[in-house]
Amino acid sequence: MNGTETVQSFNCPNYSGLLYNKANTKTPFLNMISGNVKYTNSVEFVTGQYFSSEEGEIPEISETASLTAPSASFVTRNQLSNVTQIFMDAVAISYAKQSNMATLSGVNLAGQSANPQNELDFQVARKMEKLKRSIEKTFIQGKYNKATSDTEVNKTRGMVEAISTNTKDANGSKLDLWLVNDVVSLISNAGGEIDNLIILLNSVNLLQLHGNAIELGMPVGKEYMTSYGIQVRDLILPVGTTVRLGLGEFIPEGTALVINPSVVGPVEQPTPGKGNFFLEELAKQGAGTKYQLFGQIGLDHGPEWYHGKITNLSTEFVAPTGQKIVTVTEEVSG
Repeated sequence: MNGTETVQSFNCPNYSGLLYNKANTKTPFLNMISGNVKYTNSVEFVTGQYFSSEEGEIPEISETASLTAPSASFVTRNQLSNVTQIFMDAVAISYAKQSNMATLSGVNLAGQSANPQNELDFQVARKMEKLKRSIEKTFIQGKYNKATSDTEVNKTRGMVEAISTNTKDANGSKLDLWLVNDVVSLISNAGGEIDNLIILLNSVNLLQLHGNAIELGMPVGKEYMTSYGIQVRDLILPVGTTVRLGLGEFIPEGTALVINPSVVGPVEQPTPGKGNFFLEELAKQGAGTKYQLFGQIGLDHGPEWYHGKITNLSTEFVAPTGQKIVTVTEEVSG
């Protein structure tokens, strides 16, 4: 171990007081799909099979022609797959640091103690937060690669790359109800389910949708007359379904993803006897201890035509200058 990578007393001083993390640790997509976790003992795993049924047609068969059976045909199938990839990090702590947690820097008041009290637990928890963020980014932006040698890197395919059938080019326009309706229509026409969709977007495009709600005259009921502002949680679309809104992380600028979470899930590849994302002590190298965190995981994105993608959206938000309010009153029976 060397001093640049090892937690020591003076390069990581102890303080008292509540701990607040300034970094962004949100993983909304990973949280959303974590209930669909699967396990594999192979780097490559199956995400499903696909086939295309024959199109319906209006037959033109005479009685005479019906006496001869038509030529036989069949429907072929193809397999979909993705790969897991390695996520790894390390923590090293000197013996002197572990035994020096009562020495405080900064403001020292009577009765105070170091927070955290265990340096290893603190450092490992921070590394796990980083790994989860890395997985979140990979599951959104990952570029597929299947290794053909031990020195090549396996890379799991993320949602942005996976979605190829149902794509809508916004041509630089802001996100609105009709763009979302168009891409959901594409999903429906491609044979995808549209009853459990969520649109993941960044903060700019989320604001664009809220501005669009104001421009369209979002209804305001009596119960909201003492409140100010709007919060759009769902889009009720003309195509005949409702899409939930979700603020995502690592969504590329100018892109919004319409996802069916019921067919998406993480795929873990555990190490026998150890599990997945385990903490393991490494060989001793002096007066300290080094640990590694190791795990393998990939994304099962399901049939990509169950999802949709809007690209080339405007990356700017201009707040509406005027507001049109439609007041909803009680229905009067005639």
